[in-house]
Amino acid sequence: LLARIAAELRSCNGPFRHLLPVRFMEESHEVYSVADFWLEALFHLEREIAADDPEFSQELRKTRADLKSRWREREIAARARARAAVIEAAEYLDRRLVLMVENFQSLCRSVDQDFGWGLRKALQTEPRIMLLATATRRIEALEDARHPFFELFRDFKLNPLDKEECQRLWRSISEDGKSDEEIRALHILTGGSPRLLVIVAGFARHRSLRRLLEELVTLIDEHTEYFRGHLEDLPTKERRVYLAVADLWRPAPAGDIAARADMDIRVVSAMLGRLVHRGAVSVEAEGRTRTYATAERLYCIYYKLRRERDTASAVQNLIYFMAAFYGRDEFAEMPGILRAEAMQNEIIRGGIERALKEASCIHEMFSGQEFPNSVLSPDIAKTGGIDAEVLMSEAQAHEGRREFKAAIAKYDQVIECFGDHGAPEIQRLIFVAMLKKVIAQDWLGDAAAVISSCDQLIERFGGGDDPETRLHVALVMVIKGSLQATLGDFEAAFSTYDHVVECFGDDDTQKIQTLVVKTMYQKGMAQIKFGRSEDALEAFRLACRAAVPRNRATMDSMIGTVRALIAGGISERRLIELLREDDHTADALEPLVVALRQRAGESVRAPGEVLEIAADIHKRMAADVPSVPKQRLVSS
Repeated sequence: LLARIAAELRSCNGPFRHLLPVRFMEESHEVYSVADFWLEALFHLEREIAADDPEFSQELRKTRADLKSRWREREIAARARARAAVIEAAEYLDRRLVLMVENFQSLCRSVDQDFGWGLRKALQTEPRIMLLATATRRIEALEDARHPFFELFRDFKLNPLDKEECQRLWRSISEDGKSDEEIRALHILTGGSPRLLVIVAGFARHRSLRRLLEELVTLIDEHTEYFRGHLEDLPTKERRVYLAVADLWRPAPAGDIAARADMDIRVVSAMLGRLVHRGAVSVEAEGRTRTYATAERLYCIYYKLRRERDTASAVQNLIYFMAAFYGRDEFAEMPGILRAEAMQNEIIRGGIERALKEASCIHEMFSGQEFPNSVLSPDIAKTGGIDAEVLMSEAQAHEGRREFKAAIAKYDQVIECFGDHGAPEIQRLIFVAMLKKVIAQDWLGDAAAVISSCDQLIERFGGGDDPETRLHVALVMVIKGSLQATLGDFEAAFSTYDHVVECFGDDDTQKIQTLVVKTMYQKGMAQIKFGRSEDALEAFRLACRAAVPRNRATMDSMIGTVRALIAGGISERRLIELLREDDHTADALEPLVVALRQRAGESVRAPGEVLEIAADIHKRMAADVPSVPKQRLVSS
């Protein structure tokens, strides 16, 4: 901020051209007395004018060196000589000096007792000098009549940025915008602090929101000194109380904070008052009770991660939840029931299908899991002069040019010519050709053809033991079930989903476990569309029990299913009870549980980040409900 003001003053030819900015260092470590302050002003003044007036700059350098050599003189004489040198320089330049000091709160703690009164006298009696200072927290001396700085400054409080301002700042730093939901996540994470947003933006360059959240620990590691400095600025007792507030990580009354800090509540209350006055802690009234929380949220995350050695479960759960809740593909956001209803409207259906083709629906629909693009190809056999490798290359070339019908024809040729070949390498090639055929048919929007190709692949490779083959067969089964549900053939979809669980439910591979859980959610969503809310609730219960912990795809499905169940008429109380059956599930979905408790009429204390995410969940749920037909609100 001071750099920006200094730049404005240097370029100004208007009414402020008589002002000359003199910027001190970010930390004035060499200032212990008012004499040191004036010597530091001389040092930065000669640097400021060096380019425009090198001769006078050199003269100021000599004057300062001479004054520094007289350190044995009485302090009062040194103080007078240093201040006089600064005033004389201002008169020679015929400019008013704007002394710019950062972190003024740190400077005030490190100087002697005469500093304040000496500086006050100079500022009140020397019209050639003015002081512009910044502080990261409030300075008590500004409001204490016993202190020299009482009513000496005009005080400006810089409020946190709102979401739109965060977006503007982010674009100016990264030259890249974020979606409204992504910037909302960053706004929650930083609490609208410009400094913290700059730190995050610098770290997040070339990273997606998901990756940024996942690498939050690395971000904090890289800025440990900054966070530690924030804590070390506090006196010992205040720091102890502040750390108790940070560790609780929720708005808490003084009694809870005193218990956490192992301190007398009267002392804690006094320290909380000081911390609130400094701006380090915020206070809210809940009836007759006051609750306290850290003013800047990222410090809570920093402290918990450092204290629990990077394994703070509450922090990790929040990060995974935010990664699942914010920044998702807009079509994944579309409520399942709305998608089902869209299939009844030709215009809406056509628009959605075109948009889904652009998003390569099947290729991306399962949280980044992709089909293999190629196989090992030692010696590919030839049949009737036809080379399988050549056919596959030609098919992929057609795909690259978006000639999907031609690509499908090539894949069919590979399957027909080499389908009876018994070599494992050739069967692997056939497997890939069938997968790629499914993808190409999806790009064309031919759902019936995709289902038929899925059946052929499942029949041919469904009994294989190879882990990668099993994974992709399971994926194809889920694709088939999803398309059946989309087309309104719910009974067939239920049968397909049950088949996935039957075939792969006992598989201990994490990717397949995740897919099985996702299948349960898919089945629940289909049951909601079909009007079976109670069956959907039971499917959701089974999915929660089998869920892979801290898995993005799983959490994304859980969030979407809860929203659909609410829209389908299941009460918040029943969902809260279900989620609380397992502590790990409840902890992982804390913002969702908080939102449900609030919807049920409870008053909930939780970290500020959690409450803001819960507010966004409320908005999404409110948007879900109007799209649900009334007759489907009653479970069969």
